[in-house]
Amino acid sequence: MKGHLDTKSSTESTPANRPLDARPFTVAADQTGSTWGKILCADPLIIHTLPSTGFPLGCASTIASVVGHLTAHVLIMPSWTIEPADNSRAMIHAAKRHLRDYSKHHFTFLTNTDREWQIMMEAGFDAITLNQNCLLNDSVFCPIPTIEPIYDAVYNARLSPEKRPELAVEVDRPALVYFYMPFEHTVPQFHAEHARLRAMMPRATFVNELTPLGCEMLPPHRVNEVLAQSRVGLCLSPVEGAMRAAIEYLFAGLSVVSTPSLGGRDYYFDEEYCIIAEPNPRSIREAVDALIARAVPREVVRAKTLARVEVDRVRYIASVQELIDRGGGSVQFADRFRSLIHGRGILRWRSMVEFSSTVAAAVGT
Repeated sequence: MKGHLDTKSSTESTPANRPLDARPFTVAADQTGSTWGKILCADPLIIHTLPSTGFPLGCASTIASVVGHLTAHVLIMPSWTIEPADNSRAMIHAAKRHLRDYSKHHFTFLTNTDREWQIMMEAGFDAITLNQNCLLNDSVFCPIPTIEPIYDAVYNARLSPEKRPELAVEVDRPALVYFYMPFEHTVPQFHAEHARLRAMMPRATFVNELTPLGCEMLPPHRVNEVLAQSRVGLCLSPVEGAMRAAIEYLFAGLSVVSTPSLGGRDYYFDEEYCIIAEPNPRSIREAVDALIARAVPREVVRAKTLARVEVDRVRYIASVQELIDRGGGSVQFADRFRSLIHGRGILRWRSMVEFSSTVAAAVGT
């Protein structure tokens, strides 16, 4: 196993990385903001978190005033690739600074790729390659045998230049699923980009209806229905994180066409039903056509993906349980893990004011 969760003091944290683009940042954590955080165990205290804009260590910095004097194990899972040197340097700097101030805290980095694991280990930190996508709920996205495909391919991604939706311009019947992010566009800018892409991609179906506030947001079950109507899933950006849409495609039984990328979205890919194609429209179309011709059954794609994911889930459970046992705790984490994965989830976005109160109550401070 590459890296096991350990209790020795770690010296770095996740980079100050954005969850939605590749630009590193060094903004101090906003105590009144929100980011990902979850208490896995209260005794000993074990917290899982992801960095986001303004939260270079996820929730770790925001709860320092509450548990800075206590032993705490923080599992930090980069939400964006840390392979670029600027990103990993930002993470290392933030983590070292935190651990200098809070010597009873221990960081373990759960990386999306083996290269990220290597970077963190060489920097002197505890790390384990454990792709973020193994922690997503597999019961929401699944094949729907009663729905017949009507789209050759689907791309679930923001309408952003970095996502490169125009690479699907030669696909015969593509579908685009998207959402509106205010930090990225004003509403008029978003609508203009939508119009530009529609003019460029006349054969595409733009699934989300526009609204005065941007566009409608499809609930997960509706996204799953669109996946069921599609034959292939597309991943077209050059760099990001683990990319949730990639594992959602696989859970739904879709074959996947991706471009070469950084971030770890290909971690659960299989050559039988996944193709890494050159980032140009002809190569994307040819790869889509090739996978449609292979016609790998959705049940096969899902079953093979779940088998691979389960290996990492078992590793995650064992690693957290080891921390619990070493800390003298009595919790059996396996059952709690399964209830989290198929319930509200580990990767939860939440108010840090509320989360700090939750942590304080859990540890009795």
